[in-house]
Amino acid sequence: MSAYHAESIVSTLAAAVAADPSVVAKVYSQQLRKGARSVDDFAMFEGGEGSGKPFIVRKDLANAHAGDEVKFTVMSQPRGPGARGEQPLRGNESSVDFKTFGCVVDFWRDAFKFTKKQLKFMAGGGGVKSAVLLALREKLGRRRMNDMKMALKLQGVGNTIFPNGRKTLASLNALDTLTPSGITNAIPQWRRLGGRSIVVTSKHGSPVYKPMVYIPDAAIASIKNSSSYEQAAMHGGARGNEENPLFSGKLLDWNGVGLFEHASVDPENDQCADPLAPRAMLSAGFGVDSEAGDCVLKSHATDTKTPYMAWLGGYKYEWYEGQSASSATTAPGGVAWTTFYNNITSAGTTYYAWIVNPDGSVGFVSWAGSTSGTPNNNGNQILLTHILNPNNTNDQSGLGVTTLGNFVATDDTWGLNSAGTSYTRAAGGAGSASNCSPDFVWTSQFDAGAYIIPCNANGAVDMCSLILGQDSAVRAYVGDDLLVGDKDDYSFVDGGGYETIFGQAPCIRTDGKTSGYSLLRHAGQHPGLEVPTLSA
Repeated sequence: MSAYHAESIVSTLAAAVAADPSVVAKVYSQQLRKGARSVDDFAMFEGGEGSGKPFIVRKDLANAHAGDEVKFTVMSQPRGPGARGEQPLRGNESSVDFKTFGCVVDFWRDAFKFTKKQLKFMAGGGGVKSAVLLALREKLGRRRMNDMKMALKLQGVGNTIFPNGRKTLASLNALDTLTPSGITNAIPQWRRLGGRSIVVTSKHGSPVYKPMVYIPDAAIASIKNSSSYEQAAMHGGARGNEENPLFSGKLLDWNGVGLFEHASVDPENDQCADPLAPRAMLSAGFGVDSEAGDCVLKSHATDTKTPYMAWLGGYKYEWYEGQSASSATTAPGGVAWTTFYNNITSAGTTYYAWIVNPDGSVGFVSWAGSTSGTPNNNGNQILLTHILNPNNTNDQSGLGVTTLGNFVATDDTWGLNSAGTSYTRAAGGAGSASNCSPDFVWTSQFDAGAYIIPCNANGAVDMCSLILGQDSAVRAYVGDDLLVGDKDDYSFVDGGGYETIFGQAPCIRTDGKTSGYSLLRHAGQHPGLEVPTLSA
């Protein structure tokens, strides 16, 4: 080995490895965790117990193993009369309630494999470990963030807030989008459920407490485009193109509430968008005249493992292995996890979606939670049970219906013809009983490359935002993220990846309700993918 200049202080890899043989793996672990945090929005809001952050982190879990349940105990505010003056205190003391909830930690592993030929001719070059790290660390961050979003969305108990006095997802219509006034009205409801503001800024050395509303980018458009918000930005914001929010794009606080926009970029050949504003893409076209088994929503022709449809309704989304078969009564509401998942996949539960073709034409479809005991959404693809179509005399699939959800297409001129030989794409509303909007072109034939957008029976697009406060959820990390490798075909195929152990769950109050955060369930539109929505 070449000698360095005598006055130079050089740290060599050999010396580092001699001092600590696992140094390469440790550096890898730190880089992986740092890279994962860079794409995990929630990482910036993590803190220890008592930190006042939304996401409470436990890392002192060296003895925990995959499948273990990390326990958290919460205490209610003391209640009781106390004593004034010479009144006896005995018998008038305060009392508190306690409740323990758990967060199960489990392995999460991922890896890539390359051949020597790929590595030789890849434009980026470099070793397999560095190539794996660059790609996998961001995927790990997205996984942790999206797991948390799904937990906050599906596991909430008694903390869902709907706009305009609505009480259910099914009742949302075109008018029930996220608005500045809706946020203002939601904050007192969030506080009534125990929400406490977090420290989000520091002004002149003093902490500033406020709630934070976390909003997917598809839903933030209705905020930014509202006249009240634009007026506030115009008159309340700083002057000048670089400082005024109308030009800079910076979000203003609204009535003492911090706004956080999550920007989602659809990766190619992977899950699209965001669990709070889900959408997916269609890889293989079909129509109401196709065989019933071909009326499937899937995003890849041959990939049957990637969970493209996991954020759409009817899928048994798990946060640890075997969770859907667990009889432990630790699911939301104190029920068994089997009951929790059976409600999701119930044959009596109907899920709806729009399909928006590349040419802008729209179709309306649905699927039941299950058929003959088999879930119709396996996470990778969805088997449809109904397709809206005006004339179903000769629909090959047998799935065509003239009324689906709250939409009626009777006597409309679009869709499959009575002979079952051709389709017409045309405006809705031609039939006297039809309520299909004449402002949209409708169809029951769907093309590859179409977008799949989940909605309710009124066609209101499924979107959620989060009001985050102190102690909204817990995260548990066990040990370091470990480097793993694999070789095959006499080392011509070289693989590398990681294994990590973590878990996360919403915080629960002593009365069993989820606390610290509220789920804002509202309608909206994906810009550029607008769909018709009933207004009543």
